[in-house]
Amino acid sequence: MKKYLKMGISTVLVIVLIVGCYYYMTHRETKTAEDDVEVTQLHQVLSKQLDSSYPPTPREVIKFYNRILECAYGDEYNEEQFKRLTTQARKLMDEELLANNPLETYQTQFQADVASYKEESRTILKTRVCNTDEVRFREIDGQKCAYVQATYFMKQGKNDFFKTYQSYLLRQDSDKNWKIVAFHLTDAVDEE
Repeated sequence: MKKYLKMGISTVLVIVLIVGCYYYMTHRETKTAEDDVEVTQLHQVLSKQLDSSYPPTPREVIKFYNRILECAYGDEYNEEQFKRLTTQARKLMDEELLANNPLETYQTQFQADVASYKEESRTILKTRVCNTDEVRFREIDGQKCAYVQATYFMKQGKNDFFKTYQSYLLRQDSDKNWKIVAFHLTDAVDEE
């Protein structure tokens, strides 16, 4: 009888050990190589395939353009990444704007503007694009156009906070993609 008791206890212990191991293996957190890689906004912006997944609305175009600006003015990047950022920005621009801003000129001016922001200790804290119902659509010279307002919440130095406003004009191209034609700073949100 003692022999059967020892065998029974041993069997129960083996079953408990197997169930415990199974529970541990199924409920433990496993780390993969992907968990160690933090996907930054810079990486997301640079990896966006605009040729196959172009933003569908004027508002979304400006939202993505603002993400590019946030990366350019706030992130750390190398020269090759900066060139890729400017390439992404130019994919959002209308042919007319591109013709007036050749690649080299655009990159040089953009880089100078970023350097100026850093010298003045300016950072973009947050961007906001007007609501969908605030986008104004017009037809200009037979082409569909849209006006989109953006607000930039800025910080300069340690305690100086302010807003800047930008008005964008976008035009639909032959592929029905909304492209930036022009933009300018405004004193406040334009009403008309």
